[in-house]
This record gives sequence, structure tokens and C-alpha cells, in this order.
Amino acid sequence: MNKRKRWYQAENIAKQYFIKQWYKILHQNYTIRWWELDIIAEKGNNRIFIEVKEVEQTNDLHNYISPRKLQTIYKTIQFFNHEYTTDKQLRIDLVFIKENNILYHYENISNN
Repeated sequence: MNKRKRWYQAENIAKQYFIKQWYKILHQNYTIRWWELDIIAEKGNNRIFIEVKEVEQTNDLHNYISPRKLQTIYKTIQFFNHEYTTDKQLRIDLVFIKENNILYHYENISNN
């Protein structure tokens, strides 16, 4: 399977996971300019921006989100929230998928 199909499949697995956890999915693959947010959802008083990473190995998972990638996510969130304003708390989550299964779900990786 090529990389694009694996990424798309991983995002759909994550999307179904969050739907089962009672999240309301607002967007998948929100793109502005050349930046993208994989999944945008809401649950309770939170708007959650979910970065999905499909991995084959689990060594050094903490290196999958670089400070530069996090900065890009923040910029994209600003564009999204300008278009779709909210009073909800903002949160960035990270989901790792391996072999079509949720491996880890880290909530609030930005610690804001």
C-alpha cells in the first residue's frame, strides 16, 4: 500500500476512534495554503485539533512532533478559528496508529 493510502486509512481509523468516544467531528484534512490539520473535533467544552501519525516502529515516538511542526499546527489553528470562531477551550491531541490500530492517544500535547 502506498504512503498516501496508509495515511488516509490511518486518519479514518482515528476518526472512527474519536466518533466512538463521542467526539463530534467538524473537519478532516482541513487545508489552508500548504498547511493541514488532520482531524478537528469537539467534545464538551473543548475544540480538539488531532494530529494523526501512522508509524511502523515505536522507538522515539516523542520525536514525531518537532517544534517546527507544532508551530505549523498553531498557525493552521489560527486560520481555522478565524473562519470558525468558538469560545471552547483549544487542545492539540496526538494519535499514533500502528498496523491499523490506535497505539497511543496523547491529549493536550501543547500543554496550554
